[in-house]
Amino acid sequence: MKKIIRIICFVLSAVCIVLNIGPVITNAQMNIGIIVGLLAAVIFLFYGLKAEKINSAVSNIRKEKAGKAMITAVSLCIAAGIGIGGFALGKVVTYSMPSKNQTEYIIVLGCRVNGTQPGVYLRSRLKKALEYLEKNPESKAILSGGQGDNEDISEAECMFNYLTEAGISKYRLIIEDKSTSTLENFRNSLDILETSGISIKEITVVTNDFHEYRASEFAKRCGVTAYSYPCRTPWIGYVPFAVREVFAVVYQIYLR
Repeated sequence: MKKIIRIICFVLSAVCIVLNIGPVITNAQMNIGIIVGLLAAVIFLFYGLKAEKINSAVSNIRKEKAGKAMITAVSLCIAAGIGIGGFALGKVVTYSMPSKNQTEYIIVLGCRVNGTQPGVYLRSRLKKALEYLEKNPESKAILSGGQGDNEDISEAECMFNYLTEAGISKYRLIIEDKSTSTLENFRNSLDILETSGISIKEITVVTNDFHEYRASEFAKRCGVTAYSYPCRTPWIGYVPFAVREVFAVVYQIYLR
């Protein structure tokens, strides 16, 4: 049994590394989701190597009342964290599915630009936006995203260039190039429409699948119903970004 537990821990450690190392290798990215995944890999590996000593230490701590209370408190905190995180992850996964609703306006949420060219995730979003606009010739797109560090142009301008070069009329595209967060994406975009005398109650959101739930909640705060039209994240990057999204959802949606 001890040998089986060790093998299971080593396998879980390897799985955590495989599922989380992709963005680090391909895009040199690091976020809290990747850190949590790699930390889990270390924990599984360490437990597999030192299971007997760890179990013995825990047993000794539990013999004391203070130690038993501490372990109980830690266990309850972990259980609560898993419960809240699991609920948030369920929402993230549910909203990763595309909606069949068609809207007059869509919003394409910005992402990293490499110089003047869309990064890998922004390019995926633009392909989905192009697909939507070609399927729905009456729809218009709000391209929302400011200019970040190491970006030569704003994310909105980059998206405009990509879509017009792909054959979409510039008259169907609205640029919002001041936002620096998802909430600002919606606030600024809706302000632009309202300034033009346009009031909407629903909008289609084009972003990565893991990002759709949080985006829909921000849209709701701004008074509009959001429908998902996500681009698929490669499996090698989905897990760490979904985990990062769980932290963002808990902090930005549930705690604020």
